[in-house]
Amino acid sequence: MSAEQLFSRWVKATLFTFVAVFAYYLAADLYMPLTTDSLVQRFVVQVAPQVPGRVVAVAVHNNQQVKRGDLLFELDPADYQLKVELASLQLEQSQQKHQQLTAALQSGNAQVEQAQLALQEAQREALRLQRLFAEKLIPRQQLEQSETLVLQAIARVKASLADLATLEAELGIPTEELVQIKQARNQLAQARLALSRSKVYADVDGIVSDLQLEVGTNLTANQPTLALVSNQQSWISALFREKSLLHVAPGSIALITFDALPGQVFSAAVRDIDAGVANGQSTPDGRLATADSSSRWVRDAQRLKVNLALDDQLPQQLVVGSRATVQLIPAEQSWLQWLAAGQIRLISLLHYVY
Repeated sequence: MSAEQLFSRWVKATLFTFVAVFAYYLAADLYMPLTTDSLVQRFVVQVAPQVPGRVVAVAVHNNQQVKRGDLLFELDPADYQLKVELASLQLEQSQQKHQQLTAALQSGNAQVEQAQLALQEAQREALRLQRLFAEKLIPRQQLEQSETLVLQAIARVKASLADLATLEAELGIPTEELVQIKQARNQLAQARLALSRSKVYADVDGIVSDLQLEVGTNLTANQPTLALVSNQQSWISALFREKSLLHVAPGSIALITFDALPGQVFSAAVRDIDAGVANGQSTPDGRLATADSSSRWVRDAQRLKVNLALDDQLPQQLVVGSRATVQLIPAEQSWLQWLAAGQIRLISLLHYVY
């Protein structure tokens, strides 16, 4: 065989290999897509104090396992204890004022009754004097004096009723408590709540991560201070091209291998596919739309996030952000399933190398 024939054969073999590989790539990308852009994810709770203060105690250390309700750190409670005492004193003052007003209300009712009795007595006396005056037994001056006494008694009744109405309004009739007492109770409850919040507890079971909190640190309210990695739920998020998800739906079977666990393949299922990506979201800010343009003939494919759940519990040695390779398994073609499984197992062995 001449050199030209040998060269021609190599060219043909190379072209055939290229076409076969290209065809395999297209078919695999449609029916058994694979991606190395995958991560282990867990819920990460950003722990922040709800009140400001200076840290006086840190009850955990970095990478410590904690349970829900465990103490994480404590702020200086002195200021909040003083606020509780002040609110308690204000409540006591309001209650004392309530008692005083109650006593004054009873006295006001008694004064009203006394004024009404005096008015009735003055009216009876005026009627008696009118009869005597009609019989010309008393002078007119005495009759006019009795009528004046009646008017004075009426005025005293009205005044006592007005004083009673003022006391009733201040006391909060028909309510049972003064408005001041309710306000004082509310302030006391808020002060006790702030005092309880000087101790920060874990809201979920998890692992304390990247702890950089020291005693003496001044913290502001609602500012994240440490991260708590929840171990209650974990999943795998993988990015696939849109075209690769034509035959994928929730429940589709997947095989996963992790960089941290070379040689091991785990079975999983597609939990859901995200409904969108960030660059597709528009914000109504009153501005005109920005038209993104590209001069490339073949633009970059859009990638969507697919969330997968392992059939078994995620190994503990896998941390948040651990890299993974995800192979989706075709649903019907058995020979493609065998090929996809062989492909991911080969990749899992290659993880020993890189």
